[in-house]
Amino acid sequence: MSSPEKSAASTNEFATYIDELIEKLQSKVNGVNTELDSKFEDMNSRIDKLEQTINSILQQKEEEQPSSES
Repeated sequence: MSSPEKSAASTNEFATYIDELIEKLQSKVNGVNTELDSKFEDMNSRIDKLEQTINSILQQKEEEQPSSES
């Protein structure tokens, strides 16, 4: 193999390595993205439940207070 052929082969190997590395990184990013989406959905659900509980408590307090009609 002559020097230019070796250089081309090395360049191709390097390009292949970079492509594989990018694919691995993309896969990891996709996994993290999926995990974050799941956690955000869970957090959103928990916040909704908390909001419902707070509204229920406030409504109960309003109903317990005697009316101030004099």
